[in-house]
Amino acid sequence: MNQLQYSTGSFRVSRERATHTPQQRLFGIAFAVTMEAAIVYALLVALGYAPAPPAVPDDLIIVNVPPPKDIDKIPPPPPVTIEAPPVEVINPVVELIYTPPPSERVISLLPPPVPVPPTVPRIVTPPAPPVTFTPARAIAASHTIPEYPFVSRRLREQGTLRLKLTVDEKGLVTDAVVVNSSGFQRLDEAAVKWVKAQWRYTPAMQGTKPVSSTADAIVEFKLQ
Repeated sequence: MNQLQYSTGSFRVSRERATHTPQQRLFGIAFAVTMEAAIVYALLVALGYAPAPPAVPDDLIIVNVPPPKDIDKIPPPPPVTIEAPPVEVINPVVELIYTPPPSERVISLLPPPVPVPPTVPRIVTPPAPPVTFTPARAIAASHTIPEYPFVSRRLREQGTLRLKLTVDEKGLVTDAVVVNSSGFQRLDEAAVKWVKAQWRYTPAMQGTKPVSSTADAIVEFKLQ
């Protein structure tokens, strides 16, 4: 078997490393990292990948500038003179009023008063009462349902229409106008003809006088 020979100098490095303190080791590591970073930065600057550090500015030159000598020679500003405003003298106007004594006063005689005729009371006629208007009133007995047209019944036509009626002084329906149609002309014509012939009204009154007027009417055609 081979025998390993050890000398006393083989443990010298390890002993020296064992004698280093942790602070010295950290300082050595930081120094090595700083040097490597400086070398990498120098290579990047040389290759143009990183900007070069700014140049150190030259020393500043301070020059003492003497103050101008003409400041003391500036003349003072001229004095300001204020003129007093003109004063206008107003002379007061004195008016003397002479009052004569009682012996010098003139006694004037006034004419006797003119007699005033007695006032005659005016008779005021009271205004006439307003004339009231009474609209026409339907006579229920005459407001019968119109006869259903035969053709409309066979065709099942039905509907409701609205009429505007004109009633004269005698209560007769003189005109009937369709305002809203039932939808079927036969029904509208039958309603107008029936209302003008059958329906009666009590005429409208203007005060005590019968007058013509208008009235609304609704006629419904409905099949049973």
